[in-house]
Amino acid sequence: MFLTFVVLLVSPCSAEGGGDIVAGPMVGSVTDKSARVWLQLGVAKTVTVTTFEVERGGQVSQVSVDVEGPLPFVCDVPINGLFPNRNYRIEIKLDDVRVKLPGGERIITTTPPEGSEANFCVALGSNLGQLEPRDGNPGPRPIFAEIEKLKPRALLFLGNTASLPSKMEDWPQTNRQAFRVITEAYSKVRREPDLQGLFRSVPCYAVWNDLDFGLPGSDKTWIYKNEAWAAFQRFWPNPDWGTPDNPGCYYNFTIGDAEFFMLDGRMYRDKETMLGEKQRDWLKKSLAQSTATFKLIACGDRLTPTCFANNITGVIFLNGGNLGEITGNHLTTGSLTGKAANFATLDFGGVRGNRFVTLRLRDEAGTIRAEQTLFAGQLRHASMPAK
Repeated sequence: MFLTFVVLLVSPCSAEGGGDIVAGPMVGSVTDKSARVWLQLGVAKTVTVTTFEVERGGQVSQVSVDVEGPLPFVCDVPINGLFPNRNYRIEIKLDDVRVKLPGGERIITTTPPEGSEANFCVALGSNLGQLEPRDGNPGPRPIFAEIEKLKPRALLFLGNTASLPSKMEDWPQTNRQAFRVITEAYSKVRREPDLQGLFRSVPCYAVWNDLDFGLPGSDKTWIYKNEAWAAFQRFWPNPDWGTPDNPGCYYNFTIGDAEFFMLDGRMYRDKETMLGEKQRDWLKKSLAQSTATFKLIACGDRLTPTCFANNITGVIFLNGGNLGEITGNHLTTGSLTGKAANFATLDFGGVRGNRFVTLRLRDEAGTIRAEQTLFAGQLRHASMPAK
């Protein structure tokens, strides 16, 4: 049995930073033993991130990274030697001068041990870049504060996080200029004020869709595919980038007994396939090797699942796409009218042998508009994207 879960997250954002920090710090991939911290600077400098354990005190690590050109000046700092389910405070220095970070201390919480039956929440949404202008409502957008209140262990951006030019005539004529257009669009979102609380407290993961990849409907023939690929890597501290012989924004990561498979629906897309043969083979192999109770397959676009013969259980599909739509075998279709902002959450709970996940669609005020609880025993049959 499979479940398709389609949601839309609507609202832009802004970054905070003092001095030479243009955007960030943002928490990227977090495991039970490691974390990643992302920053964008206005000038080239050496970034030093020092990590302290909150409850027990004491420094646990210090990592320095030289941030160099060409623009944009960004860095993705790895932090290792951590322990599961603990809180860590970070301090940042630029060229050995400590920076006072806006918004207070940055606290990173590591995930439960891999395979453990922990209770936790994950939030997700898409189409962040397709927001209406705020001229008529200049105040803060409440949706991001509502997500932050839930204290999710991860926030999944399922495509169209930025908005690139929608007509070819609006794109520049050179690869260098196109790269600059893409990075400026990404940086604008990263600096949006309303998102800063989430960026500094919730591990963020992303895949792309057509509107943060290129023109509407773009596929592997997109003329600026390489520029989009280079820019996306620089702005998202994801745990991995495909395989050595088939790079892309696809990867997997684990929180407790849930494993997430994030897919690239653009880099290898053509009329015959969405994922391409090598990515599809990677997904099949990774699913077959997974021992997770829940296996969540996420893509920026709607996947077309078909039964897969390897008897893989616990599969749930998460797609970015139509506004407020939720469809699936065990989930009543729900729809929010108009351009209302909404997001989704996955709440994992239960004990060994009786694990469950509750899927909820929430509006911008945090009100639950639709929900469904699925027990691991209900997810008996395998399913895979057809192409």
